[in-house]
Amino acid sequence: MWGELLNKAARLAQGPDPAAAHGMIARLLEERPLDGNALTLAGIVAQRTGDNEGAIVSFSRAVSSDPGNPAYHQNLGVALKRQGRFEAACASFDAALQLRPGHPATLANLGSCLIESGRAKEAVNVLSQAGDHADALANLGIALGELGRTDDAIASYRHSLAQRPGHVDTMINLSDALTHIGQIAEAEGLLAAIVRDHPQHPRAANQLALLQEKRGDFDKALAILRPAFDADGLNHVLGVNLARTLIRADRAQEAVAICDRLMAARPGMTTPLALKIAALTRLKDAEERTRLMALDRFVTIHDIDAVPGYADMNSFNRALVAELAAHPSLTFEPEGLVTKKGRQSDDLVQDRTGAIGALVGLVTQRLTQERDRLAALPRDHPFLEAVPDKWSVTMWGTILRAGGEVAPHIHAPNWLSGVYYPGFPFDTEGDEGAFGIGMIPSELGGGGDVTVIRPRPGRMILFPSFLWHATLAFGGNSERISFAFDLVPEGVGRPHRLK
Repeated sequence: MWGELLNKAARLAQGPDPAAAHGMIARLLEERPLDGNALTLAGIVAQRTGDNEGAIVSFSRAVSSDPGNPAYHQNLGVALKRQGRFEAACASFDAALQLRPGHPATLANLGSCLIESGRAKEAVNVLSQAGDHADALANLGIALGELGRTDDAIASYRHSLAQRPGHVDTMINLSDALTHIGQIAEAEGLLAAIVRDHPQHPRAANQLALLQEKRGDFDKALAILRPAFDADGLNHVLGVNLARTLIRADRAQEAVAICDRLMAARPGMTTPLALKIAALTRLKDAEERTRLMALDRFVTIHDIDAVPGYADMNSFNRALVAELAAHPSLTFEPEGLVTKKGRQSDDLVQDRTGAIGALVGLVTQRLTQERDRLAALPRDHPFLEAVPDKWSVTMWGTILRAGGEVAPHIHAPNWLSGVYYPGFPFDTEGDEGAFGIGMIPSELGGGGDVTVIRPRPGRMILFPSFLWHATLAFGGNSERISFAFDLVPEGVGRPHRLK
């Protein structure tokens, strides 16, 4: 009787209406509360009905009921992975592999979590053990790409597609890798094939439209983006690229409408706000642009005069400069970022000791105070409708040579940003190397009224992440050193990475 009930519950749990299995699973667990199979069914139903935390609880209880069952560890790992808890998921997959060495699906899952955790080299070692498993080969391509081994990544994607022809995500990843090495025709052919069979596939449409936009064919890009965006509700990435392409096509009023739709759906998202400012600049709507930028409300200047543990600001700033100059992650003109003729570090937040650690503490304190100030303001602006409750900090350093620049950019998708200057080698009465807010990137039409804030040693500037900002040009022989940082909203934001 119990076995029949278990089988019936399993059929319901895997069927079109998994919630229908709730009652049966409750009866099963009432009779045998520690049964791993019943707990697994409870986890599957929770997962399929959107209760990811409930799935983790049930799968964890199944593991406790029978720690020697590799499938239970695998189920728990998948649930943790879906929640973005990649380190915990890695531990579950490791446990499953100890019980079932070389299992291809487990290796594929472990590899993907290692990639998400920034451990691409380890991922390559793990995924290389999975043989011809299509998922593992696709993930191996991603890991190899992360390591800059584009040719090897392409070979891995092709191998995966040989096992699983027509797999859309793998085809898109292959097209990205081919684009990276300049094989645009093949990349475009892959994407066109996907869009032909799946006209509203958001990622394929997005990537194909980007290729059209890069060659300056805005009409063709828009013809691909519009139907995909309309069909997918309010896909953020599609909407952002549609708005940007409309601005570039000199259809700024339409871009404003797209940005408004995106902001209505997800208030406070960085890029739609920034693009609306660019569109308003193109439309010469200075009044609405000024209202949206709200510099007088949202930009604050903090001149730091003391740091605990340091005798004076000079000793603190000297230590900061020395620690950054010696940091092993410094990279010259990191790919995909806007730093030119300069070096930039990876995320510094884990540097808990020394002057960098002290700056992380100071930054966290000031961001907390500013977040609380902004939270108390009337919610009369999209930026203020998205005050985050849970957040973290990311911080990185930049050393620019003479003639270097940080071109106009925003800190998407984060919420609040800032910069700290340990020193400033230029005449404070001039604008050389100064911090400028309001200039629009040339690809979006340029222009904009620039507000200049002159740095000085110990100065910190806080501003919303949606505001366009840049480093003004400078000459001479001195290096310009700064530390940038962001408040990263949980579930929305993204820590700084060189890649």
